[in-house]
Amino acid sequence: MEKKYLKWYQKIGYGSGDIAGNVVYALLTAFVMFYLTDTVGLSMGIIGTLIALSKVFDGVTDFFFGRMIDKTHTKMGKARPWMLWPYIGWSVVACFAIPTSWGQTAQYAFFFIAYTLLNAVFFTANNIAYASLTALITKNTNERVQLGSIRFIFAFGTSMLIQYITIDAVNWFGGGAEGWRIVAIIYAIVGLIVNTISVFSVKE
Repeated sequence: MEKKYLKWYQKIGYGSGDIAGNVVYALLTAFVMFYLTDTVGLSMGIIGTLIALSKVFDGVTDFFFGRMIDKTHTKMGKARPWMLWPYIGWSVVACFAIPTSWGQTAQYAFFFIAYTLLNAVFFTANNIAYASLTALITKNTNERVQLGSIRFIFAFGTSMLIQYITIDAVNWFGGGAEGWRIVAIIYAIVGLIVNTISVFSVKE
């Protein structure tokens, strides 16, 4: 019989990290194009091109942060520091706070920089660390399978909830650019709290 490494609450705590990830990622993937075209008034074609260009950086940073995690040795372990600190930076707020008074060229540049930092730097660092943490907190095969199942439940549930409530939430806060900005701030704060709980609920 395999040794057990985790209590039930540690499994839930670790799995809740996917709430933190998806409360931001679901907002970004499901609504950023809608916000940029309908609220800010930018071109869907140009935004799509900028997102595609940003993915080039994403491929490079995947390799970079994987190497950095391997080389990390701290009291918190290898992966947990990279899961904790990057979340502070990958707040989705910037992508939903395009200055409406700026010209379109500046708005496109603002979005590209914010989206690239969010997706290719902060999210990548956080997500790679989170995924690698499974192997670092337990050697038990069954526990690893359970962690994967718990993660899926939290990820799917959070994504569905965000897609269901976001438009109503934006309208409740007055709609327009201000409504989107307030909702993004709320989601980012929720994500930051849950991510921190997830990090400190387990030990490597």
